Amino acid sequence: MGVETPSSDRAEHPGRAAPTLVLALGNPLRGDDGAGPAVLQRLAACPLPAGVELIDGGLAGLETALHLQHRQRAIILDAADFGAAPGTWQRVSLDALHLAAPDFPGLHAAGLREALLLGEALGILPPDVVLYLIQPQQTGWGEGLSQDVGACLDPVCRAVESELRGGSPPPGDEGTPRWRIS
Repeated sequence: MGVETPSSDRAEHPGRAAPTLVLALGNPLRGDDGAGPAVLQRLAACPLPAGVELIDGGLAGLETALHLQHRQRAIILDAADFGAAPGTWQRVSLDALHLAAPDFPGLHAAGLREALLLGEALGILPPDVVLYLIQPQQTGWGEGLSQDVGACLDPVCRAVESELRGGSPPPGDEGTPRWRIS
């Protein structure tokens, strides 16, 4: 199972959408912002259950909402600043988030939060949306993950794999974090 890149073909042909989507967001050219795609690459090397589609969504924009439509479940992998030590990760259900309407500076600044709000407003979000968020150390220009973020990739991958196979998420890791979703 390979990692796909975004395609408008899925939006035009909803019957092609797998019931479960694992969507990685981030820019590997911005250090730890590439954590989501790095976890996705590890998942692509694992045998996963049928009905799971892996997509590297790149930078989160409003089109992210289109990847989520026609799905029963979505797992989103992303770096997010929630005030923890670098490499700390959390599993958070969309229901646990409190997505406030943004101070919207324009369409070019739209990110994951805005895409989720748009999907919610259009009624196209899957019934089950979970985010695996990784606290970055640095997101400046430069390839490669920091040591702390690199060390958390395998545990995050194992947690996502377990969830995809119907296992329960790791205990005590779900909550309402304080963060800025980028």
